[in-house]
Amino acid sequence: MNRNAPSIMDEWGTMESKLGLLEAKVVEAVGLIKDLRTENESLKRQCAELKASLAEAEGTAERLHNELEQKSQEASLVGDYEEKRKEIEDKVGGLLAKLEALG
Repeated sequence: MNRNAPSIMDEWGTMESKLGLLEAKVVEAVGLIKDLRTENESLKRQCAELKASLAEAEGTAERLHNELEQKSQEASLVGDYEEKRKEIEDKVGGLLAKLEALG
C-alpha cells in the first residue's frame, strides 16, 4: 500500500465533512427562503394597503378638484354680480345727483 495515497477512511472522512457543510448550507438556505416568503407576504399586504390608500386619495383629489372648479365658477358669478351692483350704484348716484340739481 502506498503511504502517500489517501486511504479510503481519509476520503470517507473528507466526503462526510463536505456533506456536513452542504447540509448546513441547505438548512441555512431553507431558513432564508422561509424568511423571504414571510417578508414577501408582508410586502404584498403592505402593497395592497397602499393601493387602497392611493385609490382613496385619488378619489379625494378628484372630488376636491370638482369642488374647486365649482367654487371658481361661483366666484366668477359673484364678481359679475358685484360689477353689475357697482354699475347700478353709479347710475342711481347719478340719478340722485340730477334730482338734487332739479330740486
